[in-house]
Amino acid sequence: MKFSRRLITAPLVALALSSSLSGCIGVSLVTQERSLSSAVDDFNAQTQLNARLLGESPSLFANTNLTVIEGRVHMSGTVPTNEDRLTATRLAWATPHVKEIVNDLEVTDATNIADAARDRWISAQVRGRILTDRTIHDVNYTIDTQNKVVYILGIAQNQTELDRVVAHAHAVPEARRVVNYALLKSDPRRFAQPRSREEFEGADAPPPPDLR
Repeated sequence: MKFSRRLITAPLVALALSSSLSGCIGVSLVTQERSLSSAVDDFNAQTQLNARLLGESPSLFANTNLTVIEGRVHMSGTVPTNEDRLTATRLAWATPHVKEIVNDLEVTDATNIADAARDRWISAQVRGRILTDRTIHDVNYTIDTQNKVVYILGIAQNQTELDRVVAHAHAVPEARRVVNYALLKSDPRRFAQPRSREEFEGADAPPPPDLR
């Protein structure tokens, strides 16, 4: 099946991946700046990476939050050991269509349901502020919060719009820090080719360093 390369200008597709495990990870193809084929590649990459994480360890899958935008993988959450963090990176590099990884997994043996609820509340407040700002193409952004750190991902129309998104995140009182990973629409990194899968799948080859 061949997909058109034209840009999506209205919501076209919405798909969700869910699990009966304690972790439930959703992914949406509703976005404005990605082509439909790019959005499908991202969905496939996220689905395959989730499967790899689950196959490696149900707890690693449940504790890792994933976002994939134009081949750029963002991972957040908490894992008990640094080896788990490196394993998640290795599995991401072995996934087709992945061309960059930002690994914000925190190594800690502490889990707190109240903290998770607080982080979801912070994300909801940031999304609400963005949604009600008519100067922002809100569909282009993904907000993820971990340990009161707000991560912004997506594609900005211009620097002014991106500055407004970042400002909205900073305006949430509970947010401890804001980290921006969103790219401008004209950023050349959006059009980089994915790295060769074989380059990172060798059994003895170490994973490449995180790209921050």
